[in-house]
Order: sequence, then structure tokens, then C-alpha cells
Amino acid sequence: MARLEEISTRLNNPETGLEETIALVEEGRRLIATGRALLNQAELRITKLDNPAEPLVPAPAETRKDDDNGFTLI
Repeated sequence: MARLEEISTRLNNPETGLEETIALVEEGRRLIATGRALLNQAELRITKLDNPAEPLVPAPAETRKDDDNGFTLI
């Protein structure tokens, strides 16, 4: 993000030449594409956490009876 801000500042400078402008636009587009890819990967990871194929906490191996009240303790 910091580099994109620098690029934006340079592009808004009227003294920036044509060749530098082209190079900055190309770099900015690459940075934006990389940022989008990182965001997509993060979104996929979050989606997997929201919908796990297996529960995050394993089921208890056994349950035991509480003889006093008849409740099943897990």
C-alpha cells in the first residue's frame, strides 16, 4: 500500500515524464494484481474456517454417566 501511495504521488506530479509514468502505471498494476491475489487467498482461508469439512474440536472419545442425576456428561 505504501508503494502504491508513492506511485500515486509521482503520477500526480506534473514533472513526471512519459517513460516514468508508463513504468509507474505498470508497477502499480502489478502491485494491485498481487494485492488482489493475496486478498483472494485470505478470503478462501476464511471461508474454509467458516465451513470446515471436519469439526475443529474433536468429539469426546467416551461419555460417562452421572449416577446421581442420570445426566450424561461429555
